[in-house]
Amino acid sequence: MIETERLFIRPFRISDAEDAFEWRSDTEVNRFMPYPCDESVEALRERIAEWIAEKDKYAIVLKGTEKVIGDITLEFSKKDSAYEIGYNLNRSFWRKGYATEAVRGLIGWASEALGAHDFTAFYAKENAASARVLEKCGFVKEYTGQYSRDNGKIVFEALFVRLHIE
Repeated sequence: MIETERLFIRPFRISDAEDAFEWRSDTEVNRFMPYPCDESVEALRERIAEWIAEKDKYAIVLKGTEKVIGDITLEFSKKDSAYEIGYNLNRSFWRKGYATEAVRGLIGWASEALGAHDFTAFYAKENAASARVLEKCGFVKEYTGQYSRDNGKIVFEALFVRLHIE
Protein backbone atom coordinates (compact mmCIF):
# COMPACT_ATOMS: atom_id res chain seq x y z
CA MET A 1 0.00 0.00 0.00
CA ILE A 2 1.22 3.48 -0.90
CA GLU A 3 0.32 6.32 1.41
CA THR A 4 0.30 10.02 0.52
CA GLU A 5 -0.95 12.97 2.52
CA ARG A 6 -4.63 12.39 1.69
CA LEU A 7 -4.71 9.07 -0.15
CA PHE A 8 -3.94 5.38 -0.07
CA ILE A 9 -3.07 3.56 -3.28
CA ARG A 10 -3.72 -0.15 -2.95
CA PRO A 11 -4.67 -3.19 -5.00
CA PHE A 12 -8.31 -3.30 -6.03
CA ARG A 13 -10.81 -5.50 -4.19
CA ILE A 14 -13.95 -6.94 -5.72
CA SER A 15 -15.90 -4.93 -3.13
CA ASP A 16 -14.64 -1.71 -4.78
CA ALA A 17 -16.91 -2.26 -7.79
CA GLU A 18 -19.76 0.00 -6.62
CA ASP A 19 -17.43 2.95 -5.99
CA ALA A 20 -15.54 2.35 -9.24
CA PHE A 21 -18.76 2.18 -11.23
CA GLU A 22 -19.43 5.81 -10.28
CA TRP A 23 -16.63 7.04 -12.55
CA ARG A 24 -16.21 4.08 -14.90
CA SER A 25 -19.82 4.57 -16.12
CA ASP A 26 -19.62 8.40 -16.32
CA THR A 27 -19.34 9.53 -19.95
CA GLU A 28 -17.72 12.83 -18.97
CA VAL A 29 -15.03 11.11 -16.89
CA ASN A 30 -14.37 8.61 -19.68
CA ARG A 31 -14.52 11.13 -22.51
CA PHE A 32 -10.83 10.72 -23.40
CA MET A 33 -10.26 7.14 -22.25
CA PRO A 34 -9.19 4.49 -24.78
CA TYR A 35 -11.92 2.18 -23.48
CA PRO A 36 -15.72 2.56 -23.33
CA CYS A 37 -17.72 3.13 -20.16
CA ASP A 38 -18.55 0.13 -18.04
CA GLU A 39 -22.19 -0.83 -18.38
CA SER A 40 -22.85 -2.72 -15.14
CA VAL A 41 -21.41 -3.26 -11.69
CA GLU A 42 -21.34 -7.02 -12.35
CA ALA A 43 -19.22 -6.61 -15.50
CA LEU A 44 -16.94 -4.27 -13.56
CA ARG A 45 -16.51 -6.92 -10.84
CA GLU A 46 -15.20 -9.27 -13.54
CA ARG A 47 -12.84 -6.57 -14.82
CA ILE A 48 -11.59 -5.92 -11.28
CA ALA A 49 -10.83 -9.63 -10.90
CA GLU A 50 -8.62 -9.31 -14.02
CA TRP A 51 -6.87 -6.24 -12.56
CA ILE A 52 -6.20 -8.15 -9.36
CA ALA A 53 -4.66 -11.02 -11.34
CA GLU A 54 -2.59 -8.72 -13.56
CA LYS A 55 -1.36 -6.59 -10.63
CA ASP A 56 -1.02 -3.39 -12.65
CA LYS A 57 -4.09 -1.27 -11.74
CA TYR A 58 -4.62 0.14 -8.27
CA ALA A 59 -7.41 1.81 -6.35
CA ILE A 60 -7.02 5.41 -5.22
CA VAL A 61 -8.66 5.59 -1.80
CA LEU A 62 -9.52 8.75 0.14
CA LYS A 63 -8.02 8.50 3.62
CA GLY A 64 -10.46 8.36 6.50
CA THR A 65 -13.37 7.28 4.31
CA GLU A 66 -12.36 4.06 2.50
CA LYS A 67 -14.06 5.64 -0.55
CA VAL A 68 -12.39 4.54 -3.79
CA ILE A 69 -12.22 7.72 -5.86
CA GLY A 70 -10.16 6.59 -8.84
CA ASP A 71 -7.78 4.14 -10.40
CA ILE A 72 -4.15 4.36 -11.40
CA THR A 73 -2.10 2.05 -13.57
CA LEU A 74 1.60 1.26 -13.60
CA GLU A 75 2.66 -1.06 -16.40
CA PHE A 76 6.13 -1.65 -17.80
CA SER A 77 6.40 -0.95 -21.53
CA LYS A 78 9.20 -2.87 -23.22
CA LYS A 79 8.75 -0.67 -26.29
CA ASP A 80 9.47 2.51 -24.29
CA SER A 81 11.76 0.91 -21.67
CA ALA A 82 9.69 2.79 -19.12
CA TYR A 83 6.73 2.42 -16.78
CA GLU A 84 3.53 3.75 -18.30
CA ILE A 85 1.17 5.56 -15.93
CA GLY A 86 -2.54 6.09 -16.49
CA TYR A 87 -5.23 7.30 -14.14
CA ASN A 88 -8.91 8.10 -13.90
CA LEU A 89 -10.76 9.94 -11.15
CA ASN A 90 -14.38 10.21 -10.03
CA ARG A 91 -15.70 13.59 -11.24
CA SER A 92 -16.83 14.51 -7.69
CA PHE A 93 -13.13 14.64 -6.75
CA TRP A 94 -11.78 16.67 -9.69
CA ARG A 95 -9.88 19.96 -9.16
CA LYS A 96 -8.67 19.06 -5.67
CA GLY A 97 -5.17 17.85 -6.53
CA TYR A 98 -5.89 14.16 -5.95
CA ALA A 99 -4.73 13.01 -9.39
CA THR A 100 -1.42 14.86 -9.04
CA GLU A 101 -0.95 13.47 -5.53
CA ALA A 102 -1.68 9.93 -6.70
CA VAL A 103 0.70 10.14 -9.68
CA ARG A 104 3.48 11.58 -7.51
CA GLY A 105 2.88 8.88 -4.89
CA LEU A 106 3.03 6.09 -7.45
CA ILE A 107 6.19 7.49 -9.05
CA GLY A 108 7.87 7.81 -5.65
CA TRP A 109 6.98 4.25 -4.73
CA ALA A 110 8.05 2.84 -8.13
CA SER A 111 11.35 4.69 -7.90
CA GLU A 112 12.11 3.34 -4.43
CA ALA A 113 10.59 -0.13 -4.57
CA LEU A 114 11.25 -1.03 -8.22
CA GLY A 115 14.26 1.15 -8.99
CA ALA A 116 12.24 2.78 -11.77
CA HIS A 117 13.75 5.87 -13.40
CA ASP A 118 11.70 6.30 -16.56
CA PHE A 119 7.96 6.88 -16.85
CA THR A 120 5.65 7.59 -19.76
CA ALA A 121 2.05 8.71 -20.14
CA PHE A 122 -0.21 10.05 -22.86
CA TYR A 123 -3.31 12.21 -23.01
CA ALA A 124 -5.67 13.72 -25.56
CA LYS A 125 -4.59 17.22 -26.56
CA GLU A 126 -8.07 18.43 -25.60
CA ASN A 127 -7.64 17.10 -22.05
CA ALA A 128 -6.14 20.16 -20.35
CA ALA A 129 -6.66 18.69 -16.87
CA SER A 130 -4.43 15.68 -17.58
CA ALA A 131 -1.87 17.98 -19.18
CA ARG A 132 -1.68 19.99 -15.93
CA VAL A 133 -1.41 16.89 -13.74
CA LEU A 134 1.47 15.45 -15.73
CA GLU A 135 3.28 18.80 -16.05
CA LYS A 136 3.08 19.28 -12.26
CA CYS A 137 4.63 15.83 -11.88
CA GLY A 138 7.56 16.78 -14.13
CA PHE A 139 6.61 15.03 -17.38
CA VAL A 140 7.78 16.68 -20.59
CA LYS A 141 6.53 16.31 -24.14
CA GLU A 142 8.23 13.53 -26.06
CA TYR A 143 6.14 13.40 -29.24
CA THR A 144 2.64 13.84 -30.66
CA GLY A 145 0.53 11.06 -32.07
CA GLN A 146 -2.87 9.45 -31.79
CA TYR A 147 -4.73 6.81 -29.87
CA SER A 148 -8.21 5.46 -30.40
CA ARG A 149 -11.26 3.95 -28.81
CA ASP A 150 -13.94 1.58 -30.12
CA ASN A 151 -11.57 -0.18 -32.53
CA GLY A 152 -10.54 3.08 -34.15
CA LYS A 153 -14.02 4.62 -34.46
CA ILE A 154 -12.96 7.51 -32.20
CA VAL A 155 -9.44 8.87 -32.68
CA PHE A 156 -7.76 11.32 -30.31
CA GLU A 157 -4.87 13.61 -31.19
CA ALA A 158 -2.47 13.06 -28.31
CA LEU A 159 0.66 14.15 -26.53
CA PHE A 160 3.02 11.45 -25.33
CA VAL A 161 5.11 12.56 -22.36
CA ARG A 162 8.07 11.20 -20.43
CA LEU A 163 9.68 11.64 -17.04
CA HIS A 164 13.23 10.61 -16.15
CA ILE A 165 14.34 10.76 -12.54
CA GLU A 166 17.81 10.07 -11.20
